[in-house]
Amino acid sequence: MIAAISQIKNHFTHWREWELNPVVIKELRQGVRSWTVTGMLLLFLVVLFITSLGFLITESFDVNANMGLGGTMFTSFMVILAGASVFFIPLYTGVRVAAERQDNNPDLLYVTTLSPTRIIHGKFLCSAYIVLLFFSACMPFMAFTNLLRGVDLPTVFFILAFLFLVVCTANMFAIFLACLPMSRPFKFLFIIGGIFLSFGVIASMVSASYEIMRSGVGAMMADSNFWIGTLTVAGILIAVTGLLFVLSAALISPPSANRALPPRIYLTVFWLLGGILSLRWVSQTLDATRLMFWVYPTIVAMVLALLVTISNADQLSLRVRRTVPRAGVKRFFAFCFFNGAAGGLVWIAGISLVTCALTRWVMMKFPVSGVMSEDTQQVLITVSAYAFAYALTALFIHRKFLASRPPKLAGLLAILLAGGWAIVPSIFLFFVNQLSWKSVEGLQLGNIFNVFFSRDTSQLIYHVYFAFGWLLVAVVLNAKWFWQQVKNFRPVEKVENTTANGEVPPVIA
Repeated sequence: MIAAISQIKNHFTHWREWELNPVVIKELRQGVRSWTVTGMLLLFLVVLFITSLGFLITESFDVNANMGLGGTMFTSFMVILAGASVFFIPLYTGVRVAAERQDNNPDLLYVTTLSPTRIIHGKFLCSAYIVLLFFSACMPFMAFTNLLRGVDLPTVFFILAFLFLVVCTANMFAIFLACLPMSRPFKFLFIIGGIFLSFGVIASMVSASYEIMRSGVGAMMADSNFWIGTLTVAGILIAVTGLLFVLSAALISPPSANRALPPRIYLTVFWLLGGILSLRWVSQTLDATRLMFWVYPTIVAMVLALLVTISNADQLSLRVRRTVPRAGVKRFFAFCFFNGAAGGLVWIAGISLVTCALTRWVMMKFPVSGVMSEDTQQVLITVSAYAFAYALTALFIHRKFLASRPPKLAGLLAILLAGGWAIVPSIFLFFVNQLSWKSVEGLQLGNIFNVFFSRDTSQLIYHVYFAFGWLLVAVVLNAKWFWQQVKNFRPVEKVENTTANGEVPPVIA
C-alpha cells in the first residue's frame, strides 16, 4: 500500500512538465485560422435559429396550444445536428489526414518524432473537440425544447450522449480510411461511399431518437433490459472505435515496426470477451441464436484479416527480429502475433477453429433453438474453408510467379480469384443463353457466394467436400514455404552467429 501511494506521488511530482498532445494543438490552431470550421459552425447556428424561429412563429398563429411542440422541435434539431455532425466533421477530419498522407506533402506524419499512436490519438481528440463544439452550440436549443413540453431533459442528454458516441466512431472510421495506403481516386470512391453510408446512419439515429423520446428515458431507467441494451450498444461502439484506432496507428507505423502485434492482440481480446458475453447470454436465455451475434462478426473479421495477412512480407526487419523470444512456447505465440503471413494464417486458423467448435458445442448443448440448424454450421465451415483456399492459392501464385511484385498483390489476387470464380460461370451461361435465376441458385462448386444463394440446402455438403479438397491441395502447395518460415523464425543472435560462420542466413518469415 505504501509503495502504491509512493508511486502515485512520484507520478504527480512532475505535473508541471505535462503537455497537451502536440497534434491537438496543431490541428486546433489550423482549424481556428481557417474559415472551414468557423463558417460551418456559424451556418449551423443560423439554421438552428431560423428553425426555432419558424416553429415559434407558426405556433403563435395557432389557436390551440400544441402540447407536443417541444418534441417536434427536438426532432428537427436532432436531424440538423446529426446531419451537420455525421456529414461535415468526419469528412473534414478524413480529408485533413488524407492530405498529410500524400508523399508530396512533408507534413507531420513524415517529419515528426511522435509515435504513431500519439499522432492518431491527437487526430481523434481534435475531431472529438469539434464534435463537442457543435454539440455545445446546439445544447441551448435542445434544452429550450423542454420548456415547450413534449420532451424531458434526461431524454435530451441521453440522446445527445448517444449521438456523440456515434459521431466519434464515424470520425475514427474516417481517420482509418484516410490512413489506408491508396491513391486519390480510390479514396474519392470511399468518400462517396461514406456519404451514402451517412444517410443510413442519420436515418437510424433519428429513428432511434424518436422511439426513445416517445417512451422517455426516465420511464425506461427502472428496466434492467434498458441498461443492458444501452451498455451493450455503447460497448460495441467503443470497441469498434478502439479497433479502428489500433488499425490506424498500425497503418502509419514505419515498415520496420511490428505492425501486426497491436491489431492481433486487440482482436484476440475482443474475440474472447465477445465469446464469453455471448455464452453468458445463451446460458441465461437458453437461446442459441444469441451466439450468432458473436459468430457472424468473427467470421467476417477473419476473412478480412486473411486478405491483410497474405499481403504481409515474409522478411522481418532487424528491429522485429530482435524481439523474437528464445523460449519455445513464447516463440510460438510470438510467431502467431508478429509480422509475416505464416504466423497470421496460424492465428486466423486457430480463432476460426475455436469459433466453429464452440458453435457446434452450443448446438448440441441447446437443441431447443431451431434457428441454428445443421445448415448454419455447414455454411460457416464452408465459407471459412473457401476463404482459406482462396488465400493460400493466391499466396502460392504470388510467390511462384510474381515474387518480384509487392506482397500486397496477394490480397488482390485472392479477391480477383473469388470474384472471377463467381462471375465467369455466369458470363459463360449468358453467352450460351442459359443464364437465369435458377442457374444462379444452382450448384456452383468453388463459388463462395453460391453457398448463400443455393436453392437446395442439401447440396451444401458438396460445397463442404469441394472446399476442403481445394484447401488440402493449397496446404500441400504451401507446406514447404510454411515450414521454412517456421524454421527461420528465431532470435536475431542465432542468425548473426550463423552468418559469422560463413553461412548465408535464410529469408526470415
